[in-house]
Amino acid sequence: MNINMVSIILLVLSFANMKVYSQSVSGKVIDYNSEMPVEGALISIGDEYKNITTDDKGFFKIESIASGRYEINISMTGYKSEILKLIIAQDQNKVLTVKLIPSEITTGEIKVTSVRYETILKEVALPMEVISSDEILRRPVNNISEALNNRPGISLTRDGIWSTDISIRGLSKSSIVMLIDGNRVETANDLSARLSMVEVSDIDRIEVIKGGVSSLFGTGAIGGVINIFTKGGNYSGKNFLNSSFISGYNSVNNNGNIWLSVNAGSQKWFAKLTGSLRKASDINTPAGELLNSSFKDNNISASLGYKPFKKHEINLSYQNYNATEVGIPGGYPLFPDNALVSYPTEKRNMISAKYSINNLSDVFKQISGKYFYQYIFRDVENIPYTVQIKPAGNGQPKQRISVLKINPEGKHYTTGVQIQSDFSFGKNNIFISGIDAWQRNLVSNRERDLKTETFDSTGTVVISTVYKTIGEKPLPDASYRSTGVYAQNENKFFKNKIRLTIGARADRIDVSNTVTVQPYYEIINGIINYSPAGQRIIWNAGNENDISWSANLGLIYSFRKEIDFTLNASRSFRSPSLEERYQYIDLGSLLRIGNPDLSPEKGLFFDAGIRLWYPEFSFSGNVFYNSFSDLVAEVSGTYEGRSALVKTNIGEARLYGYDLSFMYNFYKSFVAYGNLSYVRGEDTKNNVNLPQISPLNGSLGLKLSLLKYLNADVNSVVSESQNNTASGEITTAGYAILNAGLYSVPFILNKSGNLRLTVFAGAENIFNKDYRNFLSTVRGNVTTEPGRNFYLKLKFDI
Repeated sequence: MNINMVSIILLVLSFANMKVYSQSVSGKVIDYNSEMPVEGALISIGDEYKNITTDDKGFFKIESIASGRYEINISMTGYKSEILKLIIAQDQNKVLTVKLIPSEITTGEIKVTSVRYETILKEVALPMEVISSDEILRRPVNNISEALNNRPGISLTRDGIWSTDISIRGLSKSSIVMLIDGNRVETANDLSARLSMVEVSDIDRIEVIKGGVSSLFGTGAIGGVINIFTKGGNYSGKNFLNSSFISGYNSVNNNGNIWLSVNAGSQKWFAKLTGSLRKASDINTPAGELLNSSFKDNNISASLGYKPFKKHEINLSYQNYNATEVGIPGGYPLFPDNALVSYPTEKRNMISAKYSINNLSDVFKQISGKYFYQYIFRDVENIPYTVQIKPAGNGQPKQRISVLKINPEGKHYTTGVQIQSDFSFGKNNIFISGIDAWQRNLVSNRERDLKTETFDSTGTVVISTVYKTIGEKPLPDASYRSTGVYAQNENKFFKNKIRLTIGARADRIDVSNTVTVQPYYEIINGIINYSPAGQRIIWNAGNENDISWSANLGLIYSFRKEIDFTLNASRSFRSPSLEERYQYIDLGSLLRIGNPDLSPEKGLFFDAGIRLWYPEFSFSGNVFYNSFSDLVAEVSGTYEGRSALVKTNIGEARLYGYDLSFMYNFYKSFVAYGNLSYVRGEDTKNNVNLPQISPLNGSLGLKLSLLKYLNADVNSVVSESQNNTASGEITTAGYAILNAGLYSVPFILNKSGNLRLTVFAGAENIFNKDYRNFLSTVRGNVTTEPGRNFYLKLKFDI
């Protein structure tokens, strides 16, 4: 039986299983205190009716529902969840009014999908962090990294203000998989940028898995996964049209930004269009202005959803992000100290399409297919301000050679497909299986502009000037293809007190490259030459492949309804990237050289935790131990007689530590919260410290309501000193900074109630503390973090 016949059978089954009922459930969800509508509340009835969200009026409607007894679950971040028991009679149209009680306590009833199927946070054994759009809106974040910073086990790494990344329990960049709406983002990670190429106001939520999950996501997920879900549209029980407008300002870098969205839909379809603009100047620090840290960017995105038949759904999305004039402050070791480096242009374009069929039968819950295409353009301009004097001798005159500019650029094309089936064997068994494949094609170029001045016999007068452009290939034109098959089974035992998850995956990686010569061409005084003197082959054409496997085991033991224990163990892997295999980068001060013979990194991940889910108190604490073999690192050496960092498998290493967080509603609206994280990294083969390991850090804060319409949040972020440094790293002192913010409930601005305003304001680093982030020390001249920042945001909903 071929795949086309299987598809036809499944389609016929989906239509055959369609039934139409005359009953319906509709209603309105409002805030208990203000009685304002709650937009985006999640409505679920059993397994069949999920992903129903309230519109901007708090309204929802579920049509064609069978008569019977039901439990309807209503949940929303920032509120206590409600469970209502309903009896729906024949031909009855049930109408509800639901009042949600505000609560900052994390109850665990938050929707998550990064485990490849939809569930709630408290039913996932893996250590996870979920950041909602409301949390992002309340803070003046520039990018995703800042939104995630100071979550337990997560730390910010910085290559500037626009260009940032994160470290998860000591691992970062190529050891962490980044997804946007489940679509993989593949680009060079030497200079952080991937987490900056998403408009933060477009984000619905961010899910972070802390630990190895290659069994779900394949190569690279050795340290964790960042899954960014953008705001699509939403279905509603009636036709609607609404819009939102956000305007914000940050004083620390004179950052002005605007964001606009228009959303329309009904029960059968939705459409959403958003756009944004930002412009920021150089950032102010307690030590003065950080030069070359400004940026400008803009974004347009669109999404479309359509239900052509009952249980069928089509989703389309498009994203177009552009950044210009992005400064990269810093210097050695990546660039000469006085270099002026920037991203003149950064682009990310993505299109994706998904078709899903839900609830084909009581057992066959869903089959879905997805395709995505993503193009990322990375352009770097490096003005090194380096001059070399060649003294006269051996019959040759004195010369002055100036490096005017170095321009590397990379074009990254990623295409991917995924097919997945979900099964439910009764109430206690969920099984998923699928195949996903993606391929990244890379085309990179670099031009080096030189000026050579020749002097007369006195060595004081320039008699000739030659301008030369040297064309180079930082990497060969290459492709990287990953194909994986995976399966995961979840069972509940002993009256649901034990939840056991077992998963496995097999992947094949195929890498190929073209022959690469250096220099590629030369242009002298406007005349191009594709066979310049000294041209040589630096990489021969080749093909490499490797096969890896991964597995995971997760366990939740519900000691009581409010207390559970978790245990996780997994084997993960990371196949070396194109940059690690073929890199040849000369940025002026040293070379960075790849190694085609690198072996895949392999890791074992262990995590044990305890979680408390009381209405007034929540707590999550985890201890972890990770061991690795064949880790890829840059080792100091020489190449062609020059200082170089050469990619090498360093052998064995381990990471271990703990992270914890809590929230406590101790009096009325007063909620205390905090977290603490510790990680230790060791190269066990050479008995030295691993690089880029964050020190002990945490936060402590207090949230409360002021009067009826205003909420406050005061918190302190603290870090211990870091003395466990790797070779070449600088120790940093401990620090503490204080932040405070205010945010209002929506204010109604007109009589009809369809124009609302929400205000956000506050200050970061209130005392203008001069401190250094240990994970930014790699960037040379970036020796201090942003200073005091006053911010203001206005959000209008129409």
